Amino acid sequence: MSVRTRTGTRTHRTLGVLTACTAIALGMTACVAGTSSGHSAASGGSDQVNLTFWTINLKKNFGGYVQGLINGYRKAHPDVTLTWVDVPGNDVVPKLLAAVASGEVPDVVNLTNLNLEQFVPALADLGPHLTPEQRKSYQPTLLAPLERDGKLVGLPWYNGGSPVSIINTELVKKAGLDPADPPETFTEAMEWGERVHTADSTVYGMNGIPNDIILEMEGVRLLAPDKKKAAFNTPAARAVLEQWAKGMKDGAIAPGATVKDERQYPQTLTNQQVAFAALSFPAVLVGMEKNNPDVFAKMAIGPGALGKAGSYVVPDQQTFVVPARSKNVKAAADFALYLTNAENQTAFCKLAPIYPSTVESLKDPLFSRPETDSIIDEARTQIAKQLPRTTLSSMGTGKDEELRERLREQVRAFMSGSKSAEQALADAEREWNELLAATD
Repeated sequence: MSVRTRTGTRTHRTLGVLTACTAIALGMTACVAGTSSGHSAASGGSDQVNLTFWTINLKKNFGGYVQGLINGYRKAHPDVTLTWVDVPGNDVVPKLLAAVASGEVPDVVNLTNLNLEQFVPALADLGPHLTPEQRKSYQPTLLAPLERDGKLVGLPWYNGGSPVSIINTELVKKAGLDPADPPETFTEAMEWGERVHTADSTVYGMNGIPNDIILEMEGVRLLAPDKKKAAFNTPAARAVLEQWAKGMKDGAIAPGATVKDERQYPQTLTNQQVAFAALSFPAVLVGMEKNNPDVFAKMAIGPGALGKAGSYVVPDQQTFVVPARSKNVKAAADFALYLTNAENQTAFCKLAPIYPSTVESLKDPLFSRPETDSIIDEARTQIAKQLPRTTLSSMGTGKDEELRERLREQVRAFMSGSKSAEQALADAEREWNELLAATD
């Protein structure tokens, strides 16, 4: 399956390595990024408003873009002064915790949704500051997960996009399969993989294990509504695990798929020991094009496979929040809306391989049609098509990363043959419940 589901600051790490964009970004001005959200200055008069906002690791490669945003907002709101602080990724949580404790908080803060939970009580409800039209401007599946008990605690910004399928046309044709008609579901992907392995026993279908993301895509609830206990130990989850185990037995899934680090898969698209990836990302193609052009030339792109839930799941997205103790919540909310509006998100996406949370952005030619004949551009267009069916995997426990890894470890044990599906799920359930019951 080869689905990347690493949590944390995956998208920020991606931005950090895009040094090729630096020269472009430094030339950015307000004419490229800087459209107002359409509100007034939100200051309640001629008094000067001072707002401090934090971003994460953007100044080095995207300083020009952010400065363009600042210039554009200041032009439309001359009574607002903006102070920009760019914070290293590992520092943003402790720095914000300290600010909240002291009462001297920034006004607008970039946080990944994975870090929201520990701050929710200290965040302003942005709902009253959005018009119905502004709510509709965001993808509903990316906005709704930011609501807590009826309060909107953040605005969605960008994400890494949902996975697509990558297909070795030569290998699948050898199995009598049509690369232009890739598997639509995981069940079909298993059938494809078995046919590939039957046609050539040295080649397997795909990589991957039925981890938390796959379970969610198959409609399995991970957590009880009160977030105090695991909910995945069900017959439906066992059926998913057993389907994947059968897939590995039949050669639909490569035997090396149980490694903890997917970068260490022994059978890969690049070495042509797997024929396709039902859930993968264009980054795989970037390295392949550079280092293995002959193999790259055989690849094709298609929609990612889906489970019974009928939606794609991404583990994280970047957001903007407003601390409740900001002295200018209304003005801060207006600025956060400006930072995340469609035009400004689209401009950012043209500088980096990221995807927007706004509906209007998807109408831009960047997403509506490939810029070139490259399948990398085709992949970007395909991911954009999938965004309306993409939702955010957010359990909201404050311990999401550790919980996910505990479940994955048990699933790996099952797929390796050392545990039954029942035992793996029961052990994972016990570990989850112990971790959820523990107080920090």
